[in-house]
Amino acid sequence: MRRRGRRRNSLARDIATAPWQVNLVLGVIAFVVLRWGFPEFFARNIFLKPLANLSITSAPWVAGLLFLVAFYSFLSSAWRRQQNQIIEFAPRPGMSGSSRIDPAPSTFGDGSSNAFSRAPSAVERPTEWSLKLLRELEWKRFEEVCAAFYRELGLRTETIRCGADGGIDAKLFQADSTEPDAIIQCKAWNSRPVGVKPVRELLGVMTHHKVAEGVFMITGDFTQEAVAFAQENPLELVNGKRFLEMIDKLSPEARQRLLNLATEGDYTTPSCPSCGIKMVERSGDNGPFWGCRNYPRCTQVFVLRGSKPPDTR
Repeated sequence: MRRRGRRRNSLARDIATAPWQVNLVLGVIAFVVLRWGFPEFFARNIFLKPLANLSITSAPWVAGLLFLVAFYSFLSSAWRRQQNQIIEFAPRPGMSGSSRIDPAPSTFGDGSSNAFSRAPSAVERPTEWSLKLLRELEWKRFEEVCAAFYRELGLRTETIRCGADGGIDAKLFQADSTEPDAIIQCKAWNSRPVGVKPVRELLGVMTHHKVAEGVFMITGDFTQEAVAFAQENPLELVNGKRFLEMIDKLSPEARQRLLNLATEGDYTTPSCPSCGIKMVERSGDNGPFWGCRNYPRCTQVFVLRGSKPPDTR
């Protein structure tokens, strides 16, 4: 009984955490099967014939429930995309609000957009790994470092290009395998612990893509609830401190290669999730924010914590 109960809970959890498109398709399938498939089958058997009406009656209810789950998943996905655009560090010194949004970045003679988004000078570059360095990495550079770490372990990695990633930042493969053995989700989140919800969503992505293992890597920390959930599932949680411990176990040459990758060029200015280019710091009525260089063609923004999203219509 306990095992059957666990299987039912697992099925319900898989449905609840599946992408909204999956639940939408399941709703259509459920309606067709219950409305026409089962009744036709039941009608052929005198003992099962009474179940035909029950199947017809339940069809809209079951389909409607799945449609509601799909709608909820769609709203949750949209909310996550908005939350993922919150930069988890304070504005740099010198940033201040203004009465309008700058329509285009100002440029200097060296081609940089402004004084704040220029790459750190060579003398400022770290010469060894530290938690401070890890938390200074912009989100895209952190993803690249995570993928490079597993390459140093001998695994083949595939990173996801900018745009909608579907909850996957990188895939891990063994040797010449064509199917991934694990997927990685990376978040450069520092200011607050990552709770169970994003971890549970990663499990839903694993189930949808039929991947056996998942790795969630962050620069900050996880809540105890998230840790407990991962222990019950094939999930590995890697916070900032643990990632540093994993890096320390590499050979000196591998550690240096990772460090060179992490600190190459401008490693602190965030990249535009849509265009893949470095963003620029701008100011609007609601305070400073990161905006895409391709504005107004691209209206992607990163909102600094404590500020409100600008009106880019």
